[in-house]
Amino acid sequence: MRFLLILTFLFGLLISSTQLSAQDNDIVPIDYLDVFDMQYITEPSISPDGEKITYLRNHFDIMTDRQYTNLWLVQSDGSEERALTSGNHSRSSLAWSPDNRYIAFVSNAEESAQIFLFDVEAGTKHRISNLERAPSSLSWSPDGNWILFQKSLPADPSQLGNIPSPPDGAEWAAESTLIDHPVYKADGAGIIGQSSTQLFLIAPDGGAVRQLTDNSYNNTHASWAPDSQSIIFNSNRSENSALEPLNTHIFELEIESGNETKLTHGQGPHSEPIISPDGTTIAFTGFEDQFKGYQLTRLFLMDRDGSNIREINTGLDHDIGNVKWNEGSDGLHFQYNHHGVGHIGYTDLNESVTVVAENVGGTVWGLPWLPFNGNYYSLADNGRIAFALSSPYHPADLAVTVNDGNRDVNRLTNLNETLFSTRTLGKVEEVWYKSSYDGWDVQGWVVYPPDFDPGKQYPLLMEIHGGPHIDYGPRFSAEMQLKAAKGYVVIYTNPRGSTSYGSDFASYINFAYPGRDYDDLMSGIDHMLERDYINPDELFITGGSGGGLLAAWSIGKTDRFRAAVITKPVINWYSFVLTADAYPRFSQYWFTEMPWNDPMQHIERSPISLVGNVTTPTMLLTGEDDHRTPIGETEQYYQALQLQGVESMLIRVPEASHFISARPSNLIRKVGYILGWFDRYREQE
Repeated sequence: MRFLLILTFLFGLLISSTQLSAQDNDIVPIDYLDVFDMQYITEPSISPDGEKITYLRNHFDIMTDRQYTNLWLVQSDGSEERALTSGNHSRSSLAWSPDNRYIAFVSNAEESAQIFLFDVEAGTKHRISNLERAPSSLSWSPDGNWILFQKSLPADPSQLGNIPSPPDGAEWAAESTLIDHPVYKADGAGIIGQSSTQLFLIAPDGGAVRQLTDNSYNNTHASWAPDSQSIIFNSNRSENSALEPLNTHIFELEIESGNETKLTHGQGPHSEPIISPDGTTIAFTGFEDQFKGYQLTRLFLMDRDGSNIREINTGLDHDIGNVKWNEGSDGLHFQYNHHGVGHIGYTDLNESVTVVAENVGGTVWGLPWLPFNGNYYSLADNGRIAFALSSPYHPADLAVTVNDGNRDVNRLTNLNETLFSTRTLGKVEEVWYKSSYDGWDVQGWVVYPPDFDPGKQYPLLMEIHGGPHIDYGPRFSAEMQLKAAKGYVVIYTNPRGSTSYGSDFASYINFAYPGRDYDDLMSGIDHMLERDYINPDELFITGGSGGGLLAAWSIGKTDRFRAAVITKPVINWYSFVLTADAYPRFSQYWFTEMPWNDPMQHIERSPISLVGNVTTPTMLLTGEDDHRTPIGETEQYYQALQLQGVESMLIRVPEASHFISARPSNLIRKVGYILGWFDRYREQE
C-alpha cells in the first residue's frame, strides 16, 4: 500500500506540473510537454561545390510518441531553405552526387527502408532499390556511376535434432531460439541471429544490386578510391573476431576483379580509412591495442599499398575521428573534443594543427554528451564546412564555416526559436575545482533554475554521466533544463575517466573503475557547498549506466545525500560481464582476469559490495529490454536494499532499451519520477 501511494504521488506530480499551461505569449520555464516541440539537426551534408547543404531535421510526434526525420535543403548562405520530404518517417545516410545534382538517402517512407534519390534540379524524388534489409552508409563513386552501401545479411539458422512440424491447425508452443555464436543479443535489437555486414553497389538509375563482399565477417567504413576502380574498408578477419572486437584491419577491393588486398597487419584496430584525392595516401585512425578500457585513438598515414605507416603527431592528446582529406591532398580535417567541447581541427600533415570550429555537436537532446562516432560535419571541395552547432541554450542547429584562419561561423538555422521565445531556460555556468584526492582539476557545469535568486537556498542535484569514457559539455540538455525548471540547482561534471582532458586523465580508471572518480564527484559537491545558495541538507544524486554505477557506489560510501535515483546501473561486475550484450569487450578490456579466475577483482569494484552501508532512500529505474546493463543488475540492488529495510522503489520501463529516452514520453516520465522521488525527501517548509 505504501508503494502504491508513492506511485500515485509521482504520477500526480507529473500530471499537475504539465497542466499548469501558460497563456499565449507568456514567458514561462520549460515544462514536460515542451519536449515534443523541440527539434534539432543531424547529418549535415554539403554539396561538393559548397553551394548547398542538406540535413535531417528531427522532430517528435505527441500522438505516436516517436521521433522522426525529414530531409531539408538550404543554400550555404542560409537562403532558400525548404523541406524535401515530409511526414512521420525516418531518413538517414545522406550523400551528394559528384555533379551536385542528386542527394541519395535512405528512407522508410514506403514501409521498408530503401534508397531514394532526390533530383535537386527537377525537385523530384524516386526510389531506386528493393532491398529486404535496411541499407546504410551510402557513398557515390567519384565518377557518379555507382552508389556504395552496406547492409546486414543473416546467416543460416542453427538446426538441432529431427523434430517434427505441428499438424495443420495445431497450436504448438513457439519455436525455440537456438544460439551457438558468441554475440547473440544487442541493446535496442534484442536477441539477434548470426549475421555479417556486406558491401554492395547499385546504379543511380536502380536495377540489379551488385554484392562486392561475400564472407562471414563485418565489412564496414568503406570509401572510394579517386579513380572509382576500387574501395577500401574495415574488416575484422581474425579467427575469433567476435571475441576480439577491436582487431579491425584495412582492406582494398578492386571493383572489376573482386580481388582483395589486406593493407594493415599486426594487432588492430585500424579504422576509418580514407584515400587522398590524388590516390597516393591512406589516412586512418587507431592505436596499438593493449586491452585496456581507455586507449587514445590517434591519426595515421600510410602509402596506398599499406607501407610506410607513420603517425601524425597532432600534439592534442585527444581522441581523433571523422577524418576527411582536403581537395589538394595536403591536409586533413578531423573531429576531437577538448574540455567537453566538440572541435573540428586541421593538420597540414607536418604536425601543424589549427582549430577550424568549436561547439560542434548538440545532436543528443536528452543529456549533454556527444557520441564520438557521429556525422557532425561535412567538407566541400572548396573548403567550406557544414556542421552541427551546439549550445547550452539550444539543440543542434546548422552552421557553416571556412578553414581560413578566421574561425567565423554563420548559423543558418534556429529551429527552436518559436518555442524558446516563450520559455526561460536555466543559466548554465562552467565551473572548475580541485579533486580532494590529488588536486587534479575537474571541470563541470551548473544549471540554475530560470528564476534563480542568490539570496535563497536551493537543493543541489548531481547528475553523473555514463560511458565512462565520454564527456559532458556545454550542450543543450532537455533533462538538465527540466530539473532546473523544477527548482533544483543541477551540477554535472567530468570526473577522471572522462575524455577530452588528455589520455592520463581518461586512462586513470583503467582497471580501477569505480575508484578515485568518486573523490572527483564528491569534491564537486563540496565546491558547490561553498555557495550560500545551496542548502547543505538537500543534496541529491543520480546517474545512468556508468553514472548509475557511480551513484550506487557513492551512497555505499557516504550518507550525505537525502535521496538517490540510480538508472540502468552496473551493480555486480561478476554478473554484468557475463550477461551484457558487449561482454567480449567488457570482460577483456575492463578487467585483467575473467571473473571465475579473480572474483575479488570484480566484487571489490561492485556497488553490491557496499550495499550493507546504504541508508539513503533509493529509487532504481531501468528498461525491461535493456541488454547493455541488463535489468537483473537493477533487481539485485533493489532486492538487497529491501532485505536491509532501506526505503527503495523499483521502476521497470516496459519495451525500453538502454536508451530509455528513445521515446519522448519516457524522457518525460524519467525526469518526473526522479524529481518526484527527490521532492518526497526534501525538507518540508
